[in-house]
Amino acid sequence: MKRTNQQILIIKLVIIYNACAPNTAFLTKHNPEILTTHADSLLSANPDDEELKLAIISAKLNLAKKTNNLDEYRSVLKIDTKNSSARYYINMAEGKEHHKKGHKNAQWDAIQSFAIAAIAIDTLGEPYYWMGLAYEKKDAMDFELPLEVYDKALNLYLPQDIHTLVIVNREALTKRKKTYEDFWK
Repeated sequence: MKRTNQQILIIKLVIIYNACAPNTAFLTKHNPEILTTHADSLLSANPDDEELKLAIISAKLNLAKKTNNLDEYRSVLKIDTKNSSARYYINMAEGKEHHKKGHKNAQWDAIQSFAIAAIAIDTLGEPYYWMGLAYEKKDAMDFELPLEVYDKALNLYLPQDIHTLVIVNREALTKRKKTYEDFWK
């Protein structure tokens, strides 16, 4: 029986993996592409190995973050349907795509995607920042909902650049709201 180079590589990986447990951690850190490329074969050869499964998920998430590849995030969900990181990044990307479209219905879709992302990882404020932008784009005269979600964003973790954007947008919206209220007094 003649074997292909890929089959030989997979066999070698399985042998190495079975002979020495730390190799998944090593591969995750130093050569995650091997784990991601051969994930299906490795998982089918070792279906009950939780360490291997976690190593593959970690490698796929790292690769997805590095390349911003939604297909990698989706492949993580095939292995772990409840993976919060994959759900977060998929919904954030979908929300941003809806937001770019500009029309009101797309803003509702964006808000829904950002809300799902906020549920997936409830300690991050970035989804609320984007919800605020979508609320503003959907209805320029709605001040309360965007202000509410901007405040929520500021109460959660935000990278410094996003934190600054939230503050700037919140101040501009507050100024617009005051101008509007003063006009109608």
